[in-house]
Amino acid sequence: MAQKPSLLIIGNSNVGKSSITRLLLSNPRKFKGKSGKSPGSTLLIRPITQPNMKFQVIDLPGFGYMSQSSHRRAEHVKKQIVIHIEKHHEDYFLCFIVLNILRIEDEIQKYFIENKQTIPLSFELIKFLNEFDIPLLIIMNKIDKVSNFDKTKKINLFLKSAEEFGLELVHLDEFFKKNDARIPFIEFSALKKENLEKLKKMVRHYL
Repeated sequence: MAQKPSLLIIGNSNVGKSSITRLLLSNPRKFKGKSGKSPGSTLLIRPITQPNMKFQVIDLPGFGYMSQSSHRRAEHVKKQIVIHIEKHHEDYFLCFIVLNILRIEDEIQKYFIENKQTIPLSFELIKFLNEFDIPLLIIMNKIDKVSNFDKTKKINLFLKSAEEFGLELVHLDEFFKKNDARIPFIEFSALKKENLEKLKKMVRHYL
């Protein structure tokens, strides 16, 4: 039996990747979450799929913000993820990069403003994945936790900082209208399923 096309879901720890995976499955109740995430010396990556799905999901282990693990462990996971993507990038028809909107300001402040020599991890990740010509969608998750005012402020800061780093982003609505060459982003709430249909549209578009 031929392997199904793969959708990659990647991001820091605790941004909601498993919740988004669950929402994309044909039978979410049968998904236990966190499958294939092992603290071994190599990443144990098991595709997540169900019988009547046309694709499978690869939900990579999270990295960064690992409060319980050592810096060495976090760096090891990051390195293993890089190796995996370099080796398997041709398997992916689409990649969702999941960010926690609540952490955007902290990350940019820490890396981009206080220490100009470092690059925010999310920007590093976007640029790295973009080099492999995998279609990307940046998902700013947990918008249900912020006011409209704060949401706009955080997104504008992210877009402005991304532009300084050489990344051109566009809202998913504009991306669909113009078949834009820039990297699309969307605000999302896994909890309230806000903009879920647009995520599914993106999957269908590339599948």
